[in-house]
Amino acid sequence: MLTDDGPPHMIAATNSGIDVDIAREVLQIMGHTVKLGFAPLKRTMRQVEHKKADLFLPTFFQKDTAKLFFSVPIINYRPIAFSLKKSHFQFNKISDLAGVRLVTFQGAAGYFGDEFVKISTFKSYLELHDMSKFPEMLIKARCDVVVLDYYIFYYYLQEYLKKNPTEDFTVAGIDNFLLFSEVKAHVGFHDKKLRGEFDKQFLLYQSQGKDRAVINKYLGFIQPPL
Repeated sequence: MLTDDGPPHMIAATNSGIDVDIAREVLQIMGHTVKLGFAPLKRTMRQVEHKKADLFLPTFFQKDTAKLFFSVPIINYRPIAFSLKKSHFQFNKISDLAGVRLVTFQGAAGYFGDEFVKISTFKSYLELHDMSKFPEMLIKARCDVVVLDYYIFYYYLQEYLKKNPTEDFTVAGIDNFLLFSEVKAHVGFHDKKLRGEFDKQFLLYQSQGKDRAVINKYLGFIQPPL
């Protein structure tokens, strides 16, 4: 199984992560031994396409080809606009973000449609590579809004609060605005039969709430709102 490094979904330092653990547990239930490797996502896809690995994750917006077969979604990534409750913002649509000091991940302007492209032209808009700093930037009022995946934001908020136990801040101080569509994350296989067997086992695994148990393992310290 190949993946890239992107906590908490995929964590190279610990050979783990939400997406990794979910897929690995399903495969282990199926009786497989899972060897994990890390590389840039485009390379992982090519490796699987050329049958140098059995599967890669995550992958988005792709349909089956002659060489690659994609699973049912194993998790939905959830882009959200985060602000501090004490700021009393009310965002009902993407265009409402115009003019606020907004921090987001690199390349975000290409993901969320034309309205967000307009937002990205404001001087108050900033894309940064190191997403681990985003919760601290928000808490310390270095920005007004963070646009980031739900799991990534709360994972790094949890890490920040663990490292700064005297910080007078809790998860209750965060507002979440659901302005963007969820993005379904899949697993890519070169073997159609294995994909089908994985899908069947994953749906059973999901029906038993085991995927939620994995998520809680990574975010349970702060118990963010679902």
